[in-house]
Amino acid sequence: MKLQIVLISIIGLLLVSCGKSNEDEYAISRLADMITVYWVLPTNSEVANFQLKDNVLELAVDTGGLREKKELSILIDAQRDPASFTIVENHETLEIKGMSRLDELAIFHIMANPTMESTSVSPFETHIMWKWIDGKWQESPQIVPFTCAYTSSRPDSYLRHIGDDDKPGNFTQAETFRSGDRITAYWHSPRKPGKWSNQGQAEIGYTSGGISERAIGLPDNWIKRMSLTKVEPHEEITCLGIGTTPEIFIAYFRVRSNSTE
Repeated sequence: MKLQIVLISIIGLLLVSCGKSNEDEYAISRLADMITVYWVLPTNSEVANFQLKDNVLELAVDTGGLREKKELSILIDAQRDPASFTIVENHETLEIKGMSRLDELAIFHIMANPTMESTSVSPFETHIMWKWIDGKWQESPQIVPFTCAYTSSRPDSYLRHIGDDDKPGNFTQAETFRSGDRITAYWHSPRKPGKWSNQGQAEIGYTSGGISERAIGLPDNWIKRMSLTKVEPHEEITCLGIGTTPEIFIAYFRVRSNSTE
Protein backbone atom coordinates (compact mmCIF):
# COMPACT_ATOMS: atom_id res chain seq x y z
CA MET A 1 0.00 0.00 0.00
CA LYS A 2 2.80 2.40 0.91
CA LEU A 3 4.55 1.55 -2.36
CA GLN A 4 1.37 2.34 -4.29
CA ILE A 5 1.06 5.71 -2.57
CA VAL A 6 4.69 6.54 -3.41
CA LEU A 7 4.19 5.56 -7.06
CA ILE A 8 1.01 7.60 -7.33
CA SER A 9 2.79 10.63 -5.83
CA ILE A 10 5.68 10.32 -8.29
CA ILE A 11 3.34 9.99 -11.25
CA GLY A 12 1.37 13.01 -10.05
CA LEU A 13 4.50 15.12 -9.84
CA LEU A 14 5.54 14.09 -13.33
CA LEU A 15 2.16 14.98 -14.75
CA VAL A 16 2.23 18.36 -13.09
CA SER A 17 5.71 19.15 -14.35
CA CYS A 18 5.20 17.95 -17.93
CA GLY A 19 4.28 20.72 -20.33
CA LYS A 20 4.63 23.46 -17.73
CA SER A 21 6.40 26.49 -19.14
CA ASN A 22 9.17 28.41 -17.46
CA GLU A 23 8.15 32.05 -17.17
CA ASP A 24 11.75 33.18 -17.55
CA GLU A 25 12.02 31.69 -21.04
CA TYR A 26 13.07 34.30 -23.59
CA ALA A 27 15.64 35.12 -26.25
CA ILE A 28 17.19 38.31 -27.64
CA SER A 29 18.40 38.05 -31.23
CA ARG A 30 20.05 40.57 -33.51
CA LEU A 31 21.25 40.91 -37.09
CA ALA A 32 22.39 44.25 -38.51
CA ASP A 33 20.10 46.93 -37.02
CA MET A 34 17.18 44.59 -36.28
CA ILE A 35 16.58 43.07 -32.85
CA THR A 36 13.97 40.44 -32.02
CA VAL A 37 12.94 39.61 -28.46
CA TYR A 38 10.52 36.82 -27.64
CA TRP A 39 9.07 35.72 -24.35
CA VAL A 40 7.08 32.53 -23.71
CA LEU A 41 3.72 33.54 -22.28
CA PRO A 42 2.36 31.57 -19.33
CA THR A 43 -0.86 29.65 -19.98
CA ASN A 44 -4.00 31.82 -20.27
CA SER A 45 -2.10 35.09 -20.19
CA GLU A 46 -1.74 38.09 -22.48
CA VAL A 47 0.62 41.05 -22.69
CA ALA A 48 -1.43 44.01 -21.50
CA ASN A 49 1.23 46.67 -22.02
CA PHE A 50 4.89 46.97 -22.94
CA GLN A 51 7.51 49.68 -23.21
CA LEU A 52 11.22 50.03 -23.84
CA LYS A 53 12.95 52.21 -21.27
CA ASP A 54 16.73 52.59 -20.88
CA ASN A 55 17.31 49.40 -22.91
CA VAL A 56 14.96 47.46 -20.65
CA LEU A 57 11.83 45.86 -22.10
CA GLU A 58 9.13 46.22 -19.44
CA LEU A 59 6.06 44.00 -19.74
CA ALA A 60 2.74 44.00 -17.90
CA VAL A 61 0.93 40.68 -18.26
CA ASP A 62 -2.69 39.80 -17.50
CA THR A 63 -3.06 36.25 -16.21
CA GLY A 64 -6.37 34.43 -16.50
CA GLY A 65 -9.69 36.15 -15.92
CA LEU A 66 -8.60 37.91 -12.74
CA ARG A 67 -6.74 40.66 -14.61
CA GLU A 68 -3.80 40.04 -12.34
CA LYS A 69 -0.77 42.05 -13.43
CA LYS A 70 2.67 40.49 -13.70
CA GLU A 71 5.69 42.68 -14.28
CA LEU A 72 8.69 41.42 -16.27
CA SER A 73 11.87 43.24 -17.25
CA ILE A 74 14.32 42.09 -19.91
CA LEU A 75 17.69 43.86 -20.23
CA ILE A 76 18.30 44.11 -23.97
CA ASP A 77 21.98 45.06 -23.97
CA ALA A 78 23.15 42.37 -21.53
CA GLN A 79 26.35 40.54 -22.44
CA ARG A 80 25.94 36.90 -21.43
CA ASP A 81 29.43 35.70 -22.28
CA PRO A 82 32.65 37.75 -21.98
CA ALA A 83 33.82 36.29 -25.30
CA SER A 84 30.56 37.04 -27.10
CA PHE A 85 29.18 40.09 -28.86
CA THR A 86 27.11 42.51 -26.88
CA ILE A 87 23.62 42.79 -28.26
CA VAL A 88 23.71 46.60 -28.21
CA GLU A 89 26.67 48.97 -28.24
CA ASN A 90 26.88 51.79 -25.71
CA HIS A 91 26.47 54.53 -28.33
CA GLU A 92 23.34 53.04 -29.86
CA THR A 93 19.75 53.96 -29.08
CA LEU A 94 16.86 51.50 -29.34
CA GLU A 95 13.37 52.04 -30.69
CA ILE A 96 10.57 49.51 -30.26
CA LYS A 97 8.50 49.05 -33.42
CA GLY A 98 5.77 46.68 -32.29
CA MET A 99 4.73 43.29 -30.96
CA SER A 100 3.58 40.10 -32.69
CA ARG A 101 2.26 36.73 -31.54
CA LEU A 102 3.32 33.25 -32.63
CA ASP A 103 1.20 30.80 -30.68
CA GLU A 104 2.51 30.98 -27.08
CA LEU A 105 5.27 33.46 -27.97
CA ALA A 106 5.07 37.24 -27.58
CA ILE A 107 7.54 38.65 -30.10
CA PHE A 108 8.86 42.20 -29.89
CA HIS A 109 10.53 44.05 -32.77
CA ILE A 110 13.22 46.63 -32.01
CA MET A 111 15.50 48.81 -34.17
CA ALA A 112 19.01 49.86 -33.19
CA ASN A 113 20.30 53.30 -34.24
CA PRO A 114 22.52 54.72 -35.60
CA THR A 115 23.56 52.77 -38.66
CA MET A 116 25.73 53.63 -41.63
CA GLU A 117 24.43 53.54 -45.20
CA SER A 118 25.60 50.78 -47.49
CA THR A 119 28.47 51.34 -49.92
CA SER A 120 29.99 49.34 -52.77
CA VAL A 121 32.36 47.85 -50.20
CA SER A 122 29.67 47.11 -47.62
CA PRO A 123 26.49 46.14 -49.52
CA PHE A 124 24.33 46.15 -46.37
CA GLU A 125 23.44 48.91 -44.00
CA THR A 126 25.95 48.47 -41.26
CA HIS A 127 26.34 48.88 -37.56
CA ILE A 128 28.75 51.52 -36.24
CA MET A 129 31.40 49.99 -33.99
CA TRP A 130 34.34 51.57 -32.21
CA LYS A 131 37.66 49.92 -33.06
CA TRP A 132 41.26 50.58 -32.06
CA ILE A 133 42.75 51.82 -35.35
CA ASP A 134 46.14 53.54 -35.79
CA GLY A 135 46.58 54.02 -32.06
CA LYS A 136 43.17 55.52 -31.33
CA TRP A 137 39.50 54.60 -31.07
CA GLN A 138 37.65 55.28 -34.30
CA GLU A 139 34.16 54.64 -35.62
CA SER A 140 34.20 51.75 -38.04
CA PRO A 141 31.30 50.27 -40.03
CA GLN A 142 30.72 46.56 -39.59
CA ILE A 143 27.94 44.22 -40.58
CA VAL A 144 26.67 42.65 -37.38
CA PRO A 145 26.34 38.87 -37.74
CA PHE A 146 23.40 37.05 -36.22
CA THR A 147 23.76 36.78 -32.47
CA CYS A 148 21.34 35.48 -29.86
CA ALA A 149 21.39 35.42 -26.06
CA TYR A 150 18.73 33.26 -24.45
CA THR A 151 17.35 31.84 -21.23
CA SER A 152 15.67 28.50 -21.79
CA SER A 153 14.26 25.59 -19.84
CA ARG A 154 14.39 23.28 -22.84
CA PRO A 155 16.09 19.91 -22.28
CA ASP A 156 19.88 20.00 -22.24
CA SER A 157 20.01 17.56 -25.14
CA TYR A 158 18.08 20.04 -27.26
CA LEU A 159 19.98 23.16 -26.24
CA ARG A 160 23.33 21.54 -27.03
CA HIS A 161 22.29 21.09 -30.66
CA ILE A 162 20.80 24.48 -31.45
CA GLY A 163 21.98 25.44 -34.91
CA ASP A 164 22.70 21.88 -36.02
CA ASP A 165 19.54 21.67 -38.11
CA ASP A 166 20.07 21.07 -41.81
CA LYS A 167 16.40 21.75 -42.56
CA PRO A 168 14.54 25.02 -41.95
CA GLY A 169 11.23 23.45 -41.00
CA ASN A 170 7.94 24.87 -42.27
CA PHE A 171 9.30 28.26 -43.32
CA THR A 172 6.53 28.64 -45.92
CA GLN A 173 4.18 29.48 -43.01
CA ALA A 174 6.46 32.17 -41.57
CA GLU A 175 4.84 35.15 -39.88
CA THR A 176 5.91 38.56 -41.15
CA PHE A 177 6.53 41.90 -39.44
CA ARG A 178 7.52 45.00 -41.41
CA SER A 179 8.83 48.36 -40.26
CA GLY A 180 9.89 50.76 -42.99
CA ASP A 181 12.29 48.97 -45.33
CA ARG A 182 12.93 46.12 -42.88
CA ILE A 183 11.10 42.81 -42.69
CA THR A 184 11.44 40.17 -39.99
CA ALA A 185 10.09 36.68 -40.71
CA TYR A 186 9.90 34.02 -37.99
CA TRP A 187 8.65 30.46 -37.67
CA HIS A 188 8.85 27.55 -35.24
CA SER A 189 12.04 25.54 -35.04
CA PRO A 190 11.39 22.06 -36.52
CA ARG A 191 13.24 20.36 -33.65
CA LYS A 192 11.51 22.22 -30.82
CA PRO A 193 10.34 19.68 -28.22
CA GLY A 194 6.61 19.42 -27.77
CA LYS A 195 6.84 19.59 -23.98
CA TRP A 196 8.87 21.56 -21.50
CA SER A 197 11.32 19.85 -19.18
CA ASN A 198 10.46 22.35 -16.43
CA GLN A 199 14.00 22.42 -15.13
CA GLY A 200 14.51 23.90 -11.70
CA GLN A 201 16.86 26.50 -13.15
CA ALA A 202 16.72 27.74 -16.72
CA GLU A 203 19.84 27.46 -18.86
CA ILE A 204 21.55 30.59 -20.18
CA GLY A 205 23.10 30.30 -23.61
CA TYR A 206 24.41 32.09 -26.66
CA THR A 207 24.29 31.33 -30.39
CA SER A 208 25.72 33.12 -33.40
CA GLY A 209 25.71 32.82 -37.17
CA GLY A 210 26.82 34.35 -40.41
CA ILE A 211 25.25 36.71 -42.92
CA SER A 212 23.95 34.14 -45.35
CA GLU A 213 20.59 32.69 -46.23
CA ARG A 214 22.34 29.31 -46.39
CA ALA A 215 23.66 29.51 -42.84
CA ILE A 216 21.36 26.71 -41.71
CA GLY A 217 21.06 24.75 -44.93
CA LEU A 218 18.06 26.43 -46.49
CA PRO A 219 17.04 24.99 -49.86
CA ASP A 220 17.49 26.68 -53.23
CA ASN A 221 15.08 29.54 -53.97
CA TRP A 222 13.58 29.30 -50.49
CA ILE A 223 12.82 33.01 -50.38
CA LYS A 224 10.46 32.69 -53.36
CA ARG A 225 8.63 29.92 -51.52
CA MET A 226 8.08 31.93 -48.35
CA SER A 227 4.67 33.50 -47.86
CA LEU A 228 6.04 36.93 -46.97
CA THR A 229 3.32 39.53 -46.54
CA LYS A 230 3.55 43.32 -46.61
CA VAL A 231 5.67 43.35 -49.81
CA GLU A 232 4.33 45.49 -52.66
CA PRO A 233 4.48 44.40 -56.32
CA HIS A 234 7.06 47.11 -57.16
CA GLU A 235 9.38 46.04 -54.33
CA GLU A 236 12.13 43.46 -54.13
CA ILE A 237 13.65 41.95 -51.00
CA THR A 238 17.17 40.96 -50.04
CA CYS A 239 17.86 38.48 -47.27
CA LEU A 240 20.36 39.98 -44.83
CA GLY A 241 20.69 36.73 -42.90
CA ILE A 242 19.02 34.16 -40.69
CA GLY A 243 19.55 32.57 -37.32
CA THR A 244 18.09 30.03 -34.93
CA THR A 245 17.04 30.25 -31.26
CA PRO A 246 15.57 27.68 -28.84
CA GLU A 247 12.06 28.42 -30.12
CA ILE A 248 12.15 29.88 -33.62
CA PHE A 249 14.12 30.54 -36.77
CA ILE A 250 14.36 34.21 -37.77
CA ALA A 251 15.06 35.68 -41.21
CA TYR A 252 15.81 39.37 -41.73
CA PHE A 253 15.21 41.23 -45.00
CA ARG A 254 15.76 44.62 -46.56
CA VAL A 255 13.16 46.00 -48.98
CA ARG A 256 14.02 48.07 -52.02
CA SER A 257 11.84 49.57 -54.72
CA ASN A 258 12.43 48.27 -58.24
CA SER A 259 10.28 50.99 -59.77
CA THR A 260 11.86 52.94 -62.64
CA GLU A 261 9.64 55.96 -62.10
